[in-house]
Amino acid sequence: MSFARLIALTLALVIALAACGGDDEADERAGAGATTATPTTTATDESPATEDAAALARRPEGEEGLRVPAQRAQIVADESDFGRVLFDANGQAIYVFEIDGPEQSNCTSDECVEAWPPVLTQEQPTAGAGMDPKLLGTIRRDDGTLQVTYNERPLYFYEHEGPGEIKCHNVDLHGGFWWVVTPSGDPVS
Repeated sequence: MSFARLIALTLALVIALAACGGDDEADERAGAGATTATPTTTATDESPATEDAAALARRPEGEEGLRVPAQRAQIVADESDFGRVLFDANGQAIYVFEIDGPEQSNCTSDECVEAWPPVLTQEQPTAGAGMDPKLLGTIRRDDGTLQVTYNERPLYFYEHEGPGEIKCHNVDLHGGFWWVVTPSGDPVS
């Protein structure tokens, strides 16, 4: 392998790790790369009831908004480079953690929760387009907040993504792999 190619490969790996919080742990591996999706979470019926439901499903914008529970979180399925995956009403991609148990979050350290904020809600979440409402649920976290689950798996955001972005699918951080999740509740392989 030429020296120039080795430098280029090393630089690409560093950039990929930085996209997923490359300084978090020594054992992390680069994911499948960043992708952008355009979730279609806007309501087509503009009745007052639909507008109220949409307002209840949204949380504040931006990175800090990832840590604020929606009044009534709404989970939707939409297209991405990984196929149909889950998003919230703000268009934020949703992940599951390999080492979580059924109805049990193992992302509890300050570092893990900082990088992977739980999808929080104040009331029972709702199923949007492409979702099975019977698979939605919640668990109570140690701090008293309600975390949304799907198919008994706790759901998370990734801190350094904007709406429609998927930067950290299939990365090994905080003791396990993180994956975007399909409408069936299975991680994308």
